[in-house]
Amino acid sequence: GKTTLAEEFAGELEAQNVRVLRGRSTQQQLGAYETFVDPVRLALAPLEGALPAKFHDLGRLVPGLFDIGAEVLDPSRSDPSVERRLLFEAVGALLVTLSPTLILLDDLQWADPATLAMLAFLTSRPDLTNVMFVATIRSTDLHPTTNHALSELRRHCSVVRLSVAGLSRAELEQLVVGVAGSAVSPALLQAIADATNGNPLYIKELTEHLLQSDLASAETTPAMKETGGTIVATRAVPDGIRQTIELRVAGLSRDAQALLRGGAVLGPSFNLDVAGQLVGLTGDELLGAAEDALLSGLLVEDSATNSSFSHGLVATTVYEGMPRSRRLALHRSAAVALENLGPTSSAETVSVARHWAFVANADSLARNTAAQWSVRAGEMAAASAAVEEATAWYRRAAALWDAPSAEHADTLVRLGSVLTAAGELTEGKEQLQHGLAMADAHDAASVFARAALGLAASVRYAQSDPERLNELETAIIKLGPAENVLRPALLATLRRQLGFVDSPEADRRRIEAAAAVTEVVLSPDVSDELLISLGSLRDSLILDDPIPLGDLARKIITVATARQDLPVLSTGWYRLAWSSLELGDPITFRQSVSEYRHIAERLQRPYELALSANMIAAVAQIEGRYDDAEAAGQEALSYAAAIDDGNFGWVYFANSGLRAVDAGLVQPTYEMMQAVRPDFAGLPTFEAALVAVAAAAGDSAFADQLMDEQVGATGEVLDRKWAFLSAERLPVVGLLAWGCGMSRNRELAVVLRDRLARIAQTGVRVVRIAPVGAWIGPVDHHIGALCRVIGDLDLAERRLRNALSVEDDMNGRPYQVRTLLELAAVATARGG
Repeated sequence: GKTTLAEEFAGELEAQNVRVLRGRSTQQQLGAYETFVDPVRLALAPLEGALPAKFHDLGRLVPGLFDIGAEVLDPSRSDPSVERRLLFEAVGALLVTLSPTLILLDDLQWADPATLAMLAFLTSRPDLTNVMFVATIRSTDLHPTTNHALSELRRHCSVVRLSVAGLSRAELEQLVVGVAGSAVSPALLQAIADATNGNPLYIKELTEHLLQSDLASAETTPAMKETGGTIVATRAVPDGIRQTIELRVAGLSRDAQALLRGGAVLGPSFNLDVAGQLVGLTGDELLGAAEDALLSGLLVEDSATNSSFSHGLVATTVYEGMPRSRRLALHRSAAVALENLGPTSSAETVSVARHWAFVANADSLARNTAAQWSVRAGEMAAASAAVEEATAWYRRAAALWDAPSAEHADTLVRLGSVLTAAGELTEGKEQLQHGLAMADAHDAASVFARAALGLAASVRYAQSDPERLNELETAIIKLGPAENVLRPALLATLRRQLGFVDSPEADRRRIEAAAAVTEVVLSPDVSDELLISLGSLRDSLILDDPIPLGDLARKIITVATARQDLPVLSTGWYRLAWSSLELGDPITFRQSVSEYRHIAERLQRPYELALSANMIAAVAQIEGRYDDAEAAGQEALSYAAAIDDGNFGWVYFANSGLRAVDAGLVQPTYEMMQAVRPDFAGLPTFEAALVAVAAAAGDSAFADQLMDEQVGATGEVLDRKWAFLSAERLPVVGLLAWGCGMSRNRELAVVLRDRLARIAQTGVRVVRIAPVGAWIGPVDHHIGALCRVIGDLDLAERRLRNALSVEDDMNGRPYQVRTLLELAAVATARGG
């Protein structure tokens, strides 16, 4: 602070044999010329009592200067102004005799008028060439009269003014580490920064206090407490700082003190009108109180309507200085006042929730109201991807509800959904199941539906769970056919999970669900609420056709952007990436991958981070950057480990297999796939990939056997599974076609070409593997290869040249090589 800085300067001069005389003003103003008493006494000390007559008038300034019995210095002139002039001249004559001297006057904002007059006289003397005055002033406590007197000094001497601001964050950290003797946690640094606003004295004392309290080493220190923000609580305010702040507050008017109390309840930054309303101040009374508080430096002006406490410690001291009964009354008034203003932003909602939570701690009648506002605060946090904050608010709400109810069940479902999305699957499912049971008991159909959706989201891709399917069907019945927001989301999720149940009944129900969802989604008047509901399904595609899927994804992106709902926005970009990859749209695909990655990094959810890494691996693999693809695949696996999601292991396995084939490692890949085949039983994409790898390894007999099992002599097996495969029919048929092109099975080539051509009619141009995990080239490449096997060489060449164009657009260099090899095979077949 100012005093320490001035003392450091004085110390440097003392080291150069400059004499330093120190004086200080006090708030109590203990007599005239108070500030100069000590400097004059110190200047006279070397004379050891041999005081020349010209200095005798100094006895009026320094008590006890003469021995008892000496001549009493009664006033010898009747005019007090003459007496004062003679005293000034005596002090000036004394200072003239000094060697180079620094006179340090501390806290001059409290200087009495006589001191200021003497300072003006001394600074105007031209013969005091060996004297420098350094005065420290707390500008917030400076009286206008004193300020004017100090400004007048510029007329008499050279004045340099240095404003001491708070320390920067880097300087604060350096000081804290210097005091602590070791590195401290970021949480503690932030708490100290919020509490002190860079005031060095406060920083030093607070750090020492925290060290003594054994709080400084904690990552999330219990010294943090809510009184409107993250500030340091009572036990973290050193007594010296507290007493200083209390003294400054006590010097304010009663209205200003009341305003500070209202502000301390509202938070570090607050609206003046609202704070005034809490304590009964309006109009000129409020303006006067605000001016008083601002002039004291305890408040700083943010705008014409808002102010902030100069330090978090000020807010804490004022807040903790109130009796609990007053705090309770003010929190209740604040909750009602802010609620009446109609909060819309996250900060406003959190503020209302915080006040009601405080009231509910003392008043059980306020618990349900507090719970409702805690839920709203959690919603705001969840939409902005503040997972920990959302979880904390939902937990608080769950603890506040008086008894089981539909609202209580809704809170549990929200909590479970946030936990599940954050990778806390075990507790997330427990909360969802608890919420489902409570919603069922209280006939809360929409809450039951959301719980069923949350639980279904925990089922791994390519798997189904009878219990989850039953919950989805039950939720659909509970909602009824007229409901048009949650019901389509339930049907879409049901459709997805039934896609992995191989039975005629499951296939029938899946087709019904798919038709119902398609009808609603393709309607021109799809509501924003439905788009948000569908966007909350994360990895359910809703539609198989990539063109309407892309249109739906763009609508979801538009709505989610307007609402700033990051989780839904991430789903929109994910679906657009899937759609654009199948359509062979490189610009949209790469933009979608980039946007999804950006949102995943903001969400910091393991699932989204893993999926975005898979997308990056897919881009690298398309371009033939295999080292980059491997690194991104490993990154996806590391993120997936946090949520124990085996889907990413499957995708990595598929991608690494494709890379191994390109690298000439077909035989070891084939042997490995045969070894792990039991682990992937029933996964159609694995069986189809095994066909391709067997054919590439030269085992055409085994490849043909597998194709007979999966396709049938005339395609009857594949046709039976056609609807069941749903979104997975493209990679399955594509992989089978790839294997057939290498094994040269003409009969099956005819069947597979027909199925691929039917898929291509939807606009699909690229065969993807897994959900945006990788691709194995354009559809035209595989149709062209099958046409070559069949002997339709003209159509084969046209299809293959179309494939080259797609591969060029996608910058798929390895795939261009494959297509050129197929074109060479066509030329060879022609005898060229």
